[in-house]
Amino acid sequence: MKQYTKAKALLESLKTIPDYRVDIGKIQYPLAEVLFMVIFALLKGNTKFKEIFGWMVYNKENPILKDIFEKDEIEIPSKSTLH
Repeated sequence: MKQYTKAKALLESLKTIPDYRVDIGKIQYPLAEVLFMVIFALLKGNTKFKEIFGWMVYNKENPILKDIFEKDEIEIPSKSTLH
């Protein structure tokens, strides 16, 4: 049985959102992953940028997120970049 099928489907859906950030070649944080983490931070009740950033910092070593993102290491944007 494939694990986290629905979460991976959500991530794939988020990948279809156009990324209009400037300097696309310099961006190291995939939009879909940032949005995925923001959604789950919001679901946990974190509504302020500081709280969302705190949730991301706390969960960047989460083995489930690493499995969903298919990465050994999750990098998150700084608080100011997220804002």
